Amino acid sequence: MKILIIPDSFKGTLSSAEACRCIKNGILQSSDAGITMLPFSDGGEGFAECLSNACNGNILYTTCIDTYGKNIKAHIFTYDKTAVIDCAQASGIQNKKDVMNATSYGTGELIKFAVSKGFNNIIIGLGGTGCCDGGAGVLTALGAKFKNINGKIIHIPRGKDLEKIHSADFSNCVKNISFTYACDVSNTYFGKNGAAYVFAPQKGADKNEVEKLDNGLKTLNTFFPNNVSKIKGAGAAGGICGALYSVFGGEIKSGFEILSNAYHLEDKIKASDLVITGEGKTDSQTLMGKLPYKISCLCSKYNKKCVIISGIIDGVRFGDKMISLVDENTTEEQAIKNPFKVLTDKAKNILQ
Repeated sequence: MKILIIPDSFKGTLSSAEACRCIKNGILQSSDAGITMLPFSDGGEGFAECLSNACNGNILYTTCIDTYGKNIKAHIFTYDKTAVIDCAQASGIQNKKDVMNATSYGTGELIKFAVSKGFNNIIIGLGGTGCCDGGAGVLTALGAKFKNINGKIIHIPRGKDLEKIHSADFSNCVKNISFTYACDVSNTYFGKNGAAYVFAPQKGADKNEVEKLDNGLKTLNTFFPNNVSKIKGAGAAGGICGALYSVFGGEIKSGFEILSNAYHLEDKIKASDLVITGEGKTDSQTLMGKLPYKISCLCSKYNKKCVIISGIIDGVRFGDKMISLVDENTTEEQAIKNPFKVLTDKAKNILQ
């Protein structure tokens, strides 16, 4: 039997590569199947590393600020004349969830660093962020200036600052950047299907804060050189996609599609008997186009069996078999504390 293992990361606990190894180790305890591991991402955490690996790329290190302004060591991936940057690297969601005080500024610093090293072609992975500042932070790091009603510059814009923006100047932004946005959601910049209403609650926003953020996104859009209110995907990464697209243009593409082409994914699925995928939590949002659902669709296309093994499975059914790490025998706390052991143990049941 030929088995292809291709999970997303289990956010906050396991990278895609770590999940691959756990699943493989679990299967090999009861089978001698031929196993191929393919660490993957749909544009979120780990996307840059996966694409760099597929293209035999390199890694460059620098410093920037994180979601809450703390100085951190960070990195970007490069190949040929292209830099690949995960928004989650600098602006990722953390255990602390305070979206009103979160900024995307650090992602802008990483983009500026890449350009300073001669990489003007930027592919940016737009998932896994903890901010909803509409991309004001990332644009500020790239040279934009936002001022409040008193004419005071907002040096590092955060979610709470969006409603205060009274003027904007983009004339000093870094020039000559060609962006490709790896985006696997279709959410708009603002509105009921926008960045604030759909994603901000996951980042710590209550109902009142969601409304404030949405109003702030509407305000920010009025100052952009190009209106992004109708652009599908503009709300990705707390609005980073829409902000960059408005100022720099570029191409919004499926992160899944970008990696699929780099890895020749469909050929690998066709050559397999069983495909195993998964993620941290599989729920209704997965059906909006996240990695496990797209993998299952490809398996259906080529009549291949598909197993989904995820940390939590909440109210959805697809594929041929679904396995949840959290069940009547394993609590969520146990799964989070011992992800390697729990996933390896559960993977023993895949072939049963």
